[in-house]
Amino acid sequence: MGKEQILQKLSIKLQHSPISEEDVVYILSRIRKILETNNYPKKYTVLNFYCNLALHSKIERPPKEVSDKLRDIQEDTDLTADYSMTYFGDFHAQLENFLTDYDLPNFYDNDSRKANFNKLLYAIYSDTPIIIEGVTRYKIIYRDDGTMDGSPVDD
Repeated sequence: MGKEQILQKLSIKLQHSPISEEDVVYILSRIRKILETNNYPKKYTVLNFYCNLALHSKIERPPKEVSDKLRDIQEDTDLTADYSMTYFGDFHAQLENFLTDYDLPNFYDNDSRKANFNKLLYAIYSDTPIIIEGVTRYKIIYRDDGTMDGSPVDD
C-alpha cells in the first residue's frame, strides 16, 4: 500500500471522532505507517512513540527525549516534573502538527473530543508496560484515570 493510499484511508477515518479503542489503534497504526515511509522524522518522536505503544505490548528502548521525560516523572518527588507525557500534551502537539502537515482532518477540534480521545488512549495504554533502559530500569504503566505508576525493575 502506497503512502497516498494510506493518507486517503486515514483522511476518511479522521472525518469523524474516534468512538472506540479500535478506531484509535487504527488511526495510530496508519500514522505510524506514514512515519515509517518518511524514515521517522525527528519532528514526530513522541507521536511515533505513542503509535508504537498502541501496537506493541512492551517498549524497551523509547527514544531519549521520551525516556528522559518518563524518567523525570518517575523520579520526581516534589511533583515539579514536566507532565506533558502523562496528559499527552506533547503527543497532541505533534499529532496536530502531523494532521496539518499532511492536510488531514483534525478530529478533535474541541475539548470534549480531545477528552474522549484521551480516555480511549488511557484505556489502550493502561495495560502496556514501558521499560526504560538506563542506569535503573523502570516499568511505567498508564492507569485508566490518566495517572502513571512506575517502579524499578529487577534484572
